[in-house]
Formats: sequence, structure tokens, C-alpha cells
Amino acid sequence: MPYDQATTYETIELFGLTEKDAAMPIPTDEMLKDAIIRETFETLLGQLRATGLEAEIEPLAHGLATILQRRKIALTKEIDRTTDKIRALAKSHDGSEIAETAMEEAQARFLQLRDITGAIETMSEAAAECYETETGHAFIPAAGSRASARAQETGAIFEARQLLEQHDRETAEKSKVEGVPLIVSGATDWTDVDAIFSTLDKVRARIRQNRNQEIFVCHKGGKHGAEMIAARWARARGIPQARFDPRWSAHGRSAPFKCNDEMLDDKFAAAGVVLFGGNGVALNLGQKAEAKGITVMRVADPARARDGK
Repeated sequence: MPYDQATTYETIELFGLTEKDAAMPIPTDEMLKDAIIRETFETLLGQLRATGLEAEIEPLAHGLATILQRRKIALTKEIDRTTDKIRALAKSHDGSEIAETAMEEAQARFLQLRDITGAIETMSEAAAECYETETGHAFIPAAGSRASARAQETGAIFEARQLLEQHDRETAEKSKVEGVPLIVSGATDWTDVDAIFSTLDKVRARIRQNRNQEIFVCHKGGKHGAEMIAARWARARGIPQARFDPRWSAHGRSAPFKCNDEMLDDKFAAAGVVLFGGNGVALNLGQKAEAKGITVMRVADPARARDGK
């Protein structure tokens, strides 16, 4: 049969291009970050600068970063489902060839998903950085018998158990946050980036010197002002962040004050609180922290000081 008359399915059969054999390589991290994400942002958004569509750069950049964030979440859920499938297969394995093949395919899919998720995670982080560079804003996204089971355990079962245990260890390690909490809050109209970066650099250095520990930043995930700038500082310095989002539907107007209570919970043992200006919510946070014996640092807004306010 001439090649140009072959159907798609026949072509796949001819060259052996089956899904099982299509183990294509994952691009390197450098390629994912530069040749794919950064060039995509520049190609799409760079042409919009100094045009009537310049105002659309921020929502488009946020949308691109959000798509990758959501895909990462979806893939993570698929990994969890595949993990459950491997556990189920290991649990019901009867030593047959069919069971063995199903186990091998599930493990292969698990490993493939992990590689893909890692690549998407790299792209997602690069997209968030591109968004921040482009807009100047922080990206805030988003059984059976024991005896019989052991008797029938094969090499595939053992490897499956080892694979799942390794995944669990790696997931726990990635989720673990080292250091002591530093609570940051303040005014939503704060604009002085240098003041916050300089202050938090000094506070971080002091805590590392006195406690020999790194910090992680706790905030309420504000999209404007002091908390947004603090989130940018944490990302720039590679500092982990813990967001305490107000639950408006559950607590109504008291939601921000409930967040203050959660951040000041004794189990977190906060190293201190830094307030950059602020309103009634920030004042409440400072008062509650001092009542617990937690050091509170209040920083005045240089812009207000210049204006004599």
C-alpha cells in the first residue's frame, strides 16, 4: 500500500507509534523557562506595549499564568488517582499475567505523570515570574488475607510499594516548611516597595543571627499594598509563604479579624509581627500580638510622612 494512501491508523501501525511506546523526552528546565514560557510572554505581550491594548497586558499575563497553575492542580489530582489505582492493584493482585501487565502500565503512567507535572510546575513558576516582571504585581493565584497477599507478592508489587513510599516521602518533603513564622500586614494603599524590601531584609537577617533559623512569611493574601509587596519580597528571596485567606462567607465582616487570630495561634509560635502602616485590622493584629508577648514592629509609610499626614 503506498504511504500517501495509508490511513492514520495504518501509519501508526506501520511505524509502531503506539501510546505505550511514545515515551518522548521532557524538555529541560531551561528550555521550559526560556524558549517556551518567556518567549511566549514576550511574543504575545511585547507586541501590545505602547498600543491601545496595553491595558490588556495585565489580565492576559495573569490568564496565561493561571492556565498553567490550574493544569498543575489537575495533573496533581490525576497523580493521586493513579496512586490510588496502584494501591488497589497491589491490594487485589492475584499473580496473573493480566494483573501484572495492569500494574506495570499503572506504574509507567505514574512516572510519566510525575515528569509531566514537574515540567508544568516549572512552567507555572516561570509564568508567575514573567507576570510579576511584566506588571510589577505579585502573582496571587489559586485487602484480603495478609498471608495470601504476601504469598502472591511479586517483584512488580514490591516495586509498586517502593514507588508509592518514595512518592509519599518526596511529597511530604516538598510540603514541609522550615523556619519560624513572621507575620506581615499593613495598608492596602502602601506603594513604597524599597521600604518593605529593606525592612524585611533586616528583620530576616536579625532573626537568622539571633535564632539561627530561616523565616517564612504569613499574610492574608492581600492583592494590593503592603501584603502584595511583601509577597513579592518573599518570592524574590525564595522565602516560603503561608496565606491565611479571609473566609468571608463563613465569618462575614469579622473574617480579617479571624485571620489575625489564626496567624497568632500559639501552635505557630510567630517570631514577630511587622506592620507597614495599616487600618483597624492591622491595629487589631498588633494589639493582639503584644497581648501574647509577641514583638511588633510598626513601620510608618514614608509617602505619608513626606506629605505630613
